[in-house]
Amino acid sequence: MNNIKTEFSIGDLEDLTGVKAHTIRIWEKRYGLLSPQRSGNNLRNYSLDELRKLLNVVLLTGYGLKISKVAKMGTAEIEMMVGEIRVGRRDISHSVHLFKLAMMTFDQPLFLDATDHLLAKMPFSEVFRAYYLPFLEEIGLMWQAGKIQPAHEHFISCLIRMVVMQQTALCSRKVRKGTVPGYVLFLPFGEIHELGLMYLQYLITLQGSGCVYLGSNIPLDSLSEVTRLFTGVTFITYLTVLPEEKPLQQYIEALLEKVRGADSDLWVVGRRVAELGPMEAEGLRRFASLEEIAARFT
Repeated sequence: MNNIKTEFSIGDLEDLTGVKAHTIRIWEKRYGLLSPQRSGNNLRNYSLDELRKLLNVVLLTGYGLKISKVAKMGTAEIEMMVGEIRVGRRDISHSVHLFKLAMMTFDQPLFLDATDHLLAKMPFSEVFRAYYLPFLEEIGLMWQAGKIQPAHEHFISCLIRMVVMQQTALCSRKVRKGTVPGYVLFLPFGEIHELGLMYLQYLITLQGSGCVYLGSNIPLDSLSEVTRLFTGVTFITYLTVLPEEKPLQQYIEALLEKVRGADSDLWVVGRRVAELGPMEAEGLRRFASLEEIAARFT
């Protein structure tokens, strides 16, 4: 954890909180809201605690409190008020704020508490679709802009994965003993983005349908054992990066051959699907997004 970013520029704060740098400077000068250190070239450097404080201040001012009033509060009072708002408010921006704060400060209880509040009001499918997905999209943008480090993304992704697995386990009793699997889910060798596929497993299990979940990094040849045991099922794979075994088009063609041998279908989803080009094949179905394929199970 020694490589975790603990100092932030004013540009970082602007990107992470949505507050313009000019406004941050005014809040500092007029209200003494933050106390950045100055670097050798006289640039402002902000601590992780100051980032946390500013995120909370943004939340409070977003709900109508005047910055002049918030600036007079101590850190403990600000956090207490944020906690009180968390009990009563469940809009997307508020929850994404809490998720972001949990990610930047590696606060697992905060993330799980925010999730539990959502689950008390809505099914997990809605939590994932309406709250987790927008947050994951924001993480992607923050990653591309270099505002977060791998540790931040891995930390929050593992927490979301843990919640998805927990919810899948809770509804697994809907699948009756002896149910023949109707779906086989896997990621190609070299593909690491597993959350979307795990969510599909949850939706399938919630229906009471049998599902074999193989996870990530599945070599093409290793599917032979599955096709030997199960026929007439639907294979689903998620493509966001190019499979390493062979070029994408060749990979899909080889996979279709295995699927046809088991009298099964193949569904593919993910951003790389658009790169397949014209490809009409019996048993093959393409989905442009996770939402599109998830709609089949809701």
